[in-house]
Amino acid sequence: MVDDLRAELAANQESELEFSVVLPPGWARFGVDAEAERRLTANMMAVLRERSTPAETMSVRQFVHAGFTELRRQKAVACYLPVAPVDDIVIPASITVAPAPVRSPDRLEEFAQRVEAKSVVFARGRDEDGLEVWRWEQRRAGLPGEGGEDAGSRTVSYLFEAPRGSRRTPAVVSGSLLYAAGEAESDFAEDVLVLLDAIMGTFTWSAR
Repeated sequence: MVDDLRAELAANQESELEFSVVLPPGWARFGVDAEAERRLTANMMAVLRERSTPAETMSVRQFVHAGFTELRRQKAVACYLPVAPVDDIVIPASITVAPAPVRSPDRLEEFAQRVEAKSVVFARGRDEDGLEVWRWEQRRAGLPGEGGEDAGSRTVSYLFEAPRGSRRTPAVVSGSLLYAAGEAESDFAEDVLVLLDAIMGTFTWSAR
């Protein structure tokens, strides 16, 4: 009985995500919790405050709350957020890390097909160790509720295959930017996406 329990605990421990991400100045790691939700909402409000209506404000709050509800469902393990302005600008963006929704390596191909069908850009490659690395982009036009019709979000995600033989789950690392009306293709949006790409590109599996 004790040996069975030990085996179960060991199996659960092996499946955990153990990784590192290098953050630029002004960013911090949070849990996927109420504190992170409040911080991200505040960052977005700081950008929209001068030109947003009460309806738009409510739409943003609904969008962030729905996003965190989904992250908890996905069992996300980390949320990275800007905690200080850069050049007096608060970046309305986030990076999250979650286990890929696959139970075994042989289901990766099925997951890839689902991801590609929902993406505007999808690419697959391998790292220096021969592990699969995917990158895809998704866009969402419009936010929930009245007032969010002209805003939206752009998301860049990566899948990092787990080291073979480790029994770890592949990781999905996603960087999202909320944009205001008319700013989906702005220089600011493109610069933020480049930054998110750079941060997510530092993801590495931690050695045991």
